[in-house]
Amino acid sequence: MSIDACYEGVIAKLTDEGKILEISKKLISLQTNSARVLFVYELIESLKAFPKVLEVKKDDNVSTYYRNQGNLFFKATQNYEALQFYNLSLIHAPLGTESYSLALANRSAVLFSMKQYDECIHDIDTVFAMEYPRDLEKKLSKRKSMCENFILKNKEVKEDSTKANFQVGEILKFDHERDKTYICASSKLQVVFNDEMGRHVVAKEDIQVGEILAHENPYLAVVLKSQMLVCCNYCLSRDLNLLPCKSCCFALYCSKECSEKAWKEYHRVECGLLATLVHMEFTKLELLALRIVIRARTDHKNWPELLEKLVEIEKNLNTPLRGCENLGDNWVYDSKYYASIHTLESNVEKRSVSDIFQKSITAAVFLKFLIENTDFMNADDAKHHNRIKNWVAGTLLLHGMTSPTNMHGIITNTANKNGDYVDELNIGSAPYPFCSLINHSCAPNVVRYSKLGFAEQILVALRPIKKGMQIFDNYGSHYAIEGRRSRQESLKFQYKFVCGCEACINNWPTYLEMRRSKNVPVQIQKRKNKLLDANAINKLQKGDKGTALKLLKPLCELMELLEPYCPCLELADCQESFKQCLAICEGVVPYGKLIEWNAIPPKVK
Repeated sequence: MSIDACYEGVIAKLTDEGKILEISKKLISLQTNSARVLFVYELIESLKAFPKVLEVKKDDNVSTYYRNQGNLFFKATQNYEALQFYNLSLIHAPLGTESYSLALANRSAVLFSMKQYDECIHDIDTVFAMEYPRDLEKKLSKRKSMCENFILKNKEVKEDSTKANFQVGEILKFDHERDKTYICASSKLQVVFNDEMGRHVVAKEDIQVGEILAHENPYLAVVLKSQMLVCCNYCLSRDLNLLPCKSCCFALYCSKECSEKAWKEYHRVECGLLATLVHMEFTKLELLALRIVIRARTDHKNWPELLEKLVEIEKNLNTPLRGCENLGDNWVYDSKYYASIHTLESNVEKRSVSDIFQKSITAAVFLKFLIENTDFMNADDAKHHNRIKNWVAGTLLLHGMTSPTNMHGIITNTANKNGDYVDELNIGSAPYPFCSLINHSCAPNVVRYSKLGFAEQILVALRPIKKGMQIFDNYGSHYAIEGRRSRQESLKFQYKFVCGCEACINNWPTYLEMRRSKNVPVQIQKRKNKLLDANAINKLQKGDKGTALKLLKPLCELMELLEPYCPCLELADCQESFKQCLAICEGVVPYGKLIEWNAIPPKVK
């Protein structure tokens, strides 16, 4: 049963009993998030509608099944699909068994076929360090020797790649002094508050196109189910030598360090629940809410320490220190600390009863799982039990509401079947508290991007920004792609505001409606056409890093020159090419088909 089916089932039972109106009135009357969730909790309990927690154990037979699936794809030279099935085989194999070593050995064959020779050797060495079928030794030793020969031959190619990565780092360098309070951000930015805009970010100095304005790591991240088999479930690294959690069949990690950090911060609690969480198809935003609540507790020594910290956080809600952590000689707003997450806007007063009810059901289900299937809520002192239950209930709902309006997707470009890097790939989602302070515009003056395999978000100026101007990000509704009415409806539904940006007020045309501007000077047009000729556009579509590196700075200069003529086709072309260059420089994903898999594996003998 999915969480949506659970919600629909509760609604159906209440409708049959004629209680929908009564329940809605009661929910509206409740003044706190904890009261709402506990009310819904008792309601679901009375209807006997709570879902059961499922259990999926590591199993040799299941591991063998997935390994055989991988073999079929490997024989068909569908390496990316084979890799994912071998990872499924690995994740289901009991540790130290023959199935475990065979999954690694077979994965090394795929890596060899993919010309990932260092990674192939790594898997082979891992097999050799454990108990394994001795008939594999000769084959694996030969494969390792072949890899070593290929590495020697390809030494120059690897050095060129390292040089290109160094050039990217030099061009996209964050060389400004950082703000003393908002420590991920440039000192050129300032957080201010007013009743109309709430907390928002403005420029303290003039900012040029291409300037790096912030580097922000998230509090934590959630990997999409589609990506769980191909990237580290903690840091999002696309390491090819992922190794599984020792206990569950759902988490893969790139290193012992990531595995231990995840276990300490949240996975110890989640581990036994993941089969149910994946099977019930909770959204990334719902899973973020659960994970944030768990980490808030594990960030502190015990429940009393967390509850005491919350008193301090609440005291600062209506002050300039909102979301800040006291480090003794300084208050900082930093994603490392829960205070910055707890104080994000929930827009509860703008939400409909049905929305609050649905999110309360999700929170109540999570609460049930935590109470009955983990030791998460065990109190160090019996007197704290009810306070803990109230806080967990209310905070699950709080972050169920903050997630849709504050969390950011982690996205990169991926190739289609023709090898053109024109498709977006969603990898995960995470809370970035500083980025969440930046308001929306359908014609933003900054853009966010991430380096592939990392969760860090980098904020860069997309348009020239004058001192005193507000910094505007884009929440997914862009004037060049979507008409005004559609944008307004989307933003109102998810973010609970009516957009009043320049593109909405002046009803700017979409890209397909634009015409080349007659006002752009001929010299600028010629410069743009020469820079973004057919050859350059084609190379960008093919993900050519050399071209992207070459174009970055000239594009920034052109966008500065074209800003007075906005909106115009020439500027839109430059902005989109600039974003494509950023994606290419920081890493794009080659074409590869993602396999379908279920939380509950097939029954095999």
